[in-house]
Amino acid sequence: MAHTTFPLDLIQAQRDWNRAYAALERRPVQTAALRRRLQQLSVRLAAHPFWETEAGRSPAAKVELRRRVRELEEAEDCLTEQQERILQCIRDWVAEHGETPTMREIGTSVGLSSTGSVGYQLDKMEQLGVIVRRPGRGRGKGIALRW
Repeated sequence: MAHTTFPLDLIQAQRDWNRAYAALERRPVQTAALRRRLQQLSVRLAAHPFWETEAGRSPAAKVELRRRVRELEEAEDCLTEQQERILQCIRDWVAEHGETPTMREIGTSVGLSSTGSVGYQLDKMEQLGVIVRRPGRGRGKGIALRW
């Protein structure tokens, strides 16, 4: 299970479920909308096509998904505001273009003029475990979201 790559939409659904559950825990009154949201997310998680794949059939896959999402949330709690903007830029870029942005494209998007500054932030994000950078890939194209 250690090498399973979960689809981004499945990870996002699990993150949204965690947030809805936490909000429901904090708010004991007027919970109908939150309970409805939690039910919708539960259905989206349970019906995701990933569970029909070979990797998804393992009984440990759902546990692994929840564990990885918790780890990711803990790591993201340590990000600076600049790093959060960079992470969101990468996510948006991948969703729109199907590949990761270059360091220059990240810098332009988040307001950093130096690719060295972008590289420094990416190094810090890699140390936290939020992203993975493949060696030998320059210009930022070797960036991969950890999940």
